[in-house]
Formats: sequence, C-alpha cells, structure tokens
Amino acid sequence: MNAKKKVGIIAVVVILAIAFIAIAFLATQKSTNYYTQIDNDWVTEIAPHGAMNYRYTLAACDENGDEKELTFETSKILTDDAFLCLKVAPFRGVVTWAEAQFEELPDTVQEKYSSNL
Repeated sequence: MNAKKKVGIIAVVVILAIAFIAIAFLATQKSTNYYTQIDNDWVTEIAPHGAMNYRYTLAACDENGDEKELTFETSKILTDDAFLCLKVAPFRGVVTWAEAQFEELPDTVQEKYSSNL
C-alpha cells in the first residue's frame, strides 16, 4: 500500500471518529425547560406527517424569565389558555411537551403569566 492510500485511510478514520464524538456530544446535551401558555390564534394546520397535524409558534420563557419564540408540532389542537412545559434540546428544538398547572410553574414564570389569569 502506498503512502497516499495510508494517509487517505487515516484521514477517513479520523473524520469518522470526530463525527461520532460530535454526535455523542449532541445526544447527551441536557434539555432546558421552557413554559408557555397556549393561544390557539397561533396554531396552523400542517400537512400530516406521522401523527403531527398542527404547528404552534409561541413565546415561551425559561425558569429565569428569559423569553424565546418556540415552534412545536402536535397531533391535536390543544386546550386554549393551558400552560405547557416544553423540553428544549440544543440544535433539536422542542423534543417533548406536557401540560402543567399554573402552581407547578417556577415563580418567575408565574409572575409573567399572572396577568393572563
């Protein structure tokens, strides 16, 4: 085997190793909880894929009160004015969501949404 082939094989192995490490790193990143209140004025119907038929784009805030606009998909139209806890992973966005009671929200988030009650 000549030197160019050896260098090429080593380069491919190094690139694959780096890709594997990057994927493993991204897969283990912790998710952050964001909280939002459903407003069905901001739901759009989408072409069904899997079980997803609707897309929401809503303002949400983390436990520190920092706001961010998040988009997620659902299989049904959600209850208007319900509170959600959205788990948001880096690069992947919203990975899960669950309905939450107002009393379960962090204090800073309760302050933000108390005027909506």
